Amino acid sequence: MNRIILPPGSNKKRRRPVGPGVSIGHPKSKGGTFGAVVRQRNTGEILILSNNHVLANGSSVLDVRAKPGDPIFQPSAGSGGIYTMMIGRLYSWVPFEDAGCNLVDAALAKPLSHALISCEIRGIGRIRGTAAGVPGMRIKKVGHATGLTHGEITGINYSVSVPFAGKEYHFCDQLAARLRCREGDSGSLVVDEQNRAVGLLFAAQDGLAVINRIEHVVRLLNIEFV
Repeated sequence: MNRIILPPGSNKKRRRPVGPGVSIGHPKSKGGTFGAVVRQRNTGEILILSNNHVLANGSSVLDVRAKPGDPIFQPSAGSGGIYTMMIGRLYSWVPFEDAGCNLVDAALAKPLSHALISCEIRGIGRIRGTAAGVPGMRIKKVGHATGLTHGEITGINYSVSVPFAGKEYHFCDQLAARLRCREGDSGSLVVDEQNRAVGLLFAAQDGLAVINRIEHVVRLLNIEFV
């Protein structure tokens, strides 16, 4: 199968309509990647999925660094985004636990208009449900920093401590993978070869990508893919 090649930097540009895989972020964050379009189960709202540290500026239980309704830029402020490039507003997030175990780095934004967004991930296509990640599973993601990359899950029940704003937050029950990524790819949706969502990329450590299990993301945000 031929692999689609996305030109370097192409996912940092302003795009309308905008789909997953491109630069996005809260004005006070460095930004990251638009992960997916999802629906909240209890409200029916169509929303944008990414990381807490991308959309909610790394808000924890004790250090709230954003508020619902804050603007979300595309591209992110770190990629040159300004207020005229706002595509949505911060909707909700799972706050980091300042002590104990975190399961996800996840947040949602509400687009200003459904016409502004597209469900298809650039270079991948539409999401076809979810799947539990297991060692040896082949995976892929599209991030605004490195584009489309392919890899393999190497471990489950992975633990990592991630620094943010002078603090460290502990994450447990994560997936680890050999998957090329770098700063800016945070928030990318990780999928298997059948385009089933497996997890949400949020960090890298010791040469491995660290990924929230999709089961935790879906449950804690009460969402489904569209």
